[in-house]
Amino acid sequence: MSLNEPNQQVRIWMQLAWDAYVKKSLIQVFHYFHRALEHAEQQELEHEIAWICRDLGYVHARKGSLNQALDYLNKGLSLHVDDLEIDIRVGLITNKASVLARLGSYRDAVVLLDQGASLILTHYQSLSLAPSHMVLSYAGILRMAKDLQKVVDLLDQGIRPDRIQVEIKGYSPYGHIENE
Repeated sequence: MSLNEPNQQVRIWMQLAWDAYVKKSLIQVFHYFHRALEHAEQQELEHEIAWICRDLGYVHARKGSLNQALDYLNKGLSLHVDDLEIDIRVGLITNKASVLARLGSYRDAVVLLDQGASLILTHYQSLSLAPSHMVLSYAGILRMAKDLQKVVDLLDQGIRPDRIQVEIKGYSPYGHIENE
């Protein structure tokens, strides 16, 4: 990658945003993410916009700003990028599912999780051919879908939603380790 590529500045700001995230400097995190997003939009870099929206959605969800997270995830999913990496697309889908689950939309979350799992299976002819982070993502998606299906089953049995407690963790972008 050369310094003249239009996405180089986006990549630098994204790295700075994640460095700030590790240091728990949220003002800097959002500053760099928004600079990256603004630049990507100005340059019409739809692939990078989807990538930024995945990561912004993830960070907003982790910090409890669920409606903002949903806005970014929906924006990323609304883009039609043919060569979008599977981890970005699956991240958008599964993070949206986790946000919807935290908002109490369990059925919609299960549908999205099924879509994310199906996307992984469709992309790789066999899970044995998939990179380890995608195999782990697939396993996590199936576990989360199974847990949320149990919630849906309880709701269908007439259990009041306020009597059900669900802990949801989003899809951490590959290469970014949580230390919370």
